[in-house]
Amino acid sequence: MVPLTTLMTILQITFFKVDVTPPIGAQLAYVENKKVDTPVFIRGIILDDGSAKTVIVSCDFIHIWGQAWFDWRKAVADAAGISEDRVFLHSIHQHDSVRIAPQWNEFDRKFGKEAVSEDYCRETKDKLRQSVASAVTGEWHRVSKLMTAEHRLSGLASNRRILDENGKWIASRVSMCNDPKLNDLPVGTIDPLLRTIAFAGEDGKIIAAMHFYASHPMAAYRREMVSQDVPGVALEYAKKEFGKDTFNMYLNGCGGNVTFGKYHLGDKEKSLELMGGRLGKGIVANLKNLNEKPIGKLSFANAEFKIPLNPEITEEAMLKRAESGIDGKPDVNGILRLIIFRNWRQWQTCSISRLSLGDQVHMLSLPGEMCVEYQLYAQSLVPEQFLACAAYGNLTYDYIPTAKMFAEGGYEPNESITTPEIEGIMKKAIYDVLKDIK
Repeated sequence: MVPLTTLMTILQITFFKVDVTPPIGAQLAYVENKKVDTPVFIRGIILDDGSAKTVIVSCDFIHIWGQAWFDWRKAVADAAGISEDRVFLHSIHQHDSVRIAPQWNEFDRKFGKEAVSEDYCRETKDKLRQSVASAVTGEWHRVSKLMTAEHRLSGLASNRRILDENGKWIASRVSMCNDPKLNDLPVGTIDPLLRTIAFAGEDGKIIAAMHFYASHPMAAYRREMVSQDVPGVALEYAKKEFGKDTFNMYLNGCGGNVTFGKYHLGDKEKSLELMGGRLGKGIVANLKNLNEKPIGKLSFANAEFKIPLNPEITEEAMLKRAESGIDGKPDVNGILRLIIFRNWRQWQTCSISRLSLGDQVHMLSLPGEMCVEYQLYAQSLVPEQFLACAAYGNLTYDYIPTAKMFAEGGYEPNESITTPEIEGIMKKAIYDVLKDIK
């Protein structure tokens, strides 16, 4: 008889954290960085079951875009000694942070501008690669317990899209909404659950935890200062309340059409403290109410598909749009769509991935600014399983609305590069990576 101990999965974990705060004078998403409100980081967790390894990365960037996303994912994979499909590379999407999109510079420089420092992008990628390599060859911790928790949050997320009685879009309840009439409207469609996956060591103490919530992550931006925004306040709160020895990492769910706008106080700093505190309290509640799950082998599922491109995105139309900016500034959306059109043959094939930690704990990795309906759909396919969704992966694909939204109108479909056919394609891919979960 084979001893039971030889049949048990030995899961090990290590992690890393890299300070990637841009210098004073750097171009943030919309404004120049004149002050550091909080440092920004790249955080990552590496898991190894002896036969498979994976790296999960969370970046305090508004996005990693275009060829940069593919290059950064490869850098992480090479440093960890794994294939690229085992790397889950995500941004949190804070707007008081940088865009990793050096390809934009080719066009911005025609207008005397720079989208992002290419030196900063290169140096930051090198820091990330070195940190992953050091973590892989450094100290590992054996996981004695795999645990999960779900906690319903209130007073935080609200749906951004406001429709009239005919089902047509009439307004957006943005992250810093100051319209009392919009804020008095119902919360709308959200996923209210904060989900946590935690790992305990042989002493029973929590080594690391990943936290997932679906919303735009901002309560304050355009402040001319770099910041982690709400997730950063929440993680600091958890560190103070729960203990500094736990490595906490935040990943953003499908929050493309969800914001904190309904509960904004009208004051950026007060709202940042309020929202960050609410999210932080939720993280602490999860860490104190974890349920143990069986540890099993790491397993993966991947689905590739082609994203349909909006036929209005053409070379001529986007070049004209890019050069028709206001006050001497290039049109950003024209630039990014022109680059997309020129690279679409290489970029049109997208993928989504599932990571399973044994039979009962799963993570879904998704591209773009996915609207929350896709997260709710994924949850509906495996209602008796624990599933955490991380979106804002490859953000080249921008907004991923539902088919209905294109008919309703509004910000998300207008900003999207795709067509209504995306809903059926995306849902099939989600189904394909989840169908083997029992």
